[in-house]
Amino acid sequence: MRDFLERLAARRRFGVRPGLETMRALCEALGHPERELAVIHVAGTNGKGSVTTLCEAALRTMGLRVGRYTSPHLVRVNERFLVDGTEASDAALAEALDEVEAACARIGAEPTFFEALTACAFALFRRAGVRLAVMEVGMGGRWDATNVIEAPLVSVITRVALDHCAILGDSLEAIAAEKAGILKPGRPAVIGAMDPRARAVIAARAAALGAPLHDAAQEIRVAASRRTVHGQTLTCESPNGAYPAALTRLAGTFQAENAATALCALERLGEQGLEVPPKAFAEALRTVAWPGRCQLIAEDPPTFLDGGHNPDALRALREALRSMHVRRRVALVCGFCADKAVGEALREIAPLASAAWAVPLANPRGMAPADLAGLLRDAGVPTALVAESATDGLAAATAWAQDNQGTVVVCGSLFLAGEILAAEEGLGAPDPSEAMRAH
Repeated sequence: MRDFLERLAARRRFGVRPGLETMRALCEALGHPERELAVIHVAGTNGKGSVTTLCEAALRTMGLRVGRYTSPHLVRVNERFLVDGTEASDAALAEALDEVEAACARIGAEPTFFEALTACAFALFRRAGVRLAVMEVGMGGRWDATNVIEAPLVSVITRVALDHCAILGDSLEAIAAEKAGILKPGRPAVIGAMDPRARAVIAARAAALGAPLHDAAQEIRVAASRRTVHGQTLTCESPNGAYPAALTRLAGTFQAENAATALCALERLGEQGLEVPPKAFAEALRTVAWPGRCQLIAEDPPTFLDGGHNPDALRALREALRSMHVRRRVALVCGFCADKAVGEALREIAPLASAAWAVPLANPRGMAPADLAGLLRDAGVPTALVAESATDGLAAATAWAQDNQGTVVVCGSLFLAGEILAAEEGLGAPDPSEAMRAH
């Protein structure tokens, strides 16, 4: 796998580039594997990963051969590519990259990290005989590499919030317009619960394209009960009828919203001849896991790992923790990228915290821990300390929580979540991601 990553890095390294010209040329050189796929295409600021994995799990439960493509990865790049619920092997990824590199050589293309990975997904799925896939947008939508998908089964947009503002725009309306770029003429569209300003932009785009729009918040009712640190029971109801109650490991109030969005998307498949039985969706809820999102990684003291890094995500995390009635004295372990709205995000989670440890990220974009500790204090955290590493911060917070009968919450970045998971599993440093910057 190291060879795979080095070969990717030797191309255009990491970065973002507007436009789809390179991806379209690369897909043509590959023989258009993306056109051989029936795709559920999922965009959004928060929740798109959970919706993607729920849709994939439901289809797989039906016995269908299905692929899943998500980003970013937490520990290993293989996590991004699933075939029938199994991560792609190093050998399968290497073969796909061989095919992509040969296509690049023929046309003289130099793709970005994410473009190359997306092309690998298309090649890998074709090699594996996959004809049905659920694919998550990497960033935005309009110029995202996955947007070479021309006629998706359904386009899905989850909750829109302010994030990646330097690239996508500094207002909800601007960001929603970028997300709405995945909508296609005449193809069904589903939106999750969101701010009315974002909804209006997406609805206008759908109307202009003649794309039938379905609002999951209006069409799907999800009732949550028995919320604990281990998950919750969700009962769903749609215009098509009631779904069996299911105990899911997806913790947090926001996952009820994501379940509604996923179910609304899956019901659009029934209109196209692919009926998803209620028991298949209930089984997906029971079996699905989505690491790094309000994930319980230890029980004594209770320790939650969440990659939330924007104000909307940390507000959802705060509400989730309160709904689970966690021990009230909370120790935070925080690491943020400096280009995020860190102060605003911290004000959402700070009311829960009695103490916090600011940690560095293994990422050149990471905020200096001393600066982060200052922002934690400004947000109202009574005690904010600096740790030399993520694992040191977690150890200190764990000791504090044990002494004070409290709860540990790790948040601020998916990079931090990946580093903690890799350390917990003894895997060393996570594989690099496209969100890194060349140095």
